[in-house]
Amino acid sequence: MLSWIENRQIGPGFVLDERRLSSALDISRTPLRNALNRLLGEGYLVRLVNGTIMVREVGVGEVLELLYVRRLLEPEAVMLAAGRIPAGELAKVRDAVQHPDLATEGRIETWQAGDELHDIVCDYCTNRSLANILRDARRRIRMSNIERVPGRSAEASEEHLRIIDALLDGNAEQARDAMAVHLENITQGFLATYAVRSEHRNLP
Repeated sequence: MLSWIENRQIGPGFVLDERRLSSALDISRTPLRNALNRLLGEGYLVRLVNGTIMVREVGVGEVLELLYVRRLLEPEAVMLAAGRIPAGELAKVRDAVQHPDLATEGRIETWQAGDELHDIVCDYCTNRSLANILRDARRRIRMSNIERVPGRSAEASEEHLRIIDALLDGNAEQARDAMAVHLENITQGFLATYAVRSEHRNLP
């Protein structure tokens, strides 16, 4: 179910019916309820006063908070990952970023090809707690309907390539700086596109 939410197969406000879910997943009600309770506890779902369970909406303010978390932590994560990611994996990701039409691999949309870079940074940063925080932040951002900034696809790809090239060179500081620029550009593009209220612009 979490993958359905993450990939927007079920979006914010989607009502989860136990009977239909049980049939679709081919599991009994007990493990299904356990899974729903876990997702409720982790904040991916919300239970209304009438007992209805639905996918929670991630709003503008929360997206900005999550981007702030990423801006603080992901440059550090990429520094830790530098020199540890196999060159073959980086080359594969580089090719996927340059040719997203050839690298969908079952994903919903080709624009997600760049996500592979952020995935392997988490995989190789050698700090599970840091990786889990970043994965959760990215997953929650993807839950929102306002994640993508129109017109930034080409720029984002170039930013990803600069990060990858720094990692291929084993230059941890350059990779950190490139990641910081990438995340700052995402934030500024988001602020400009969605005309976020001035109080959110003052977010540290």
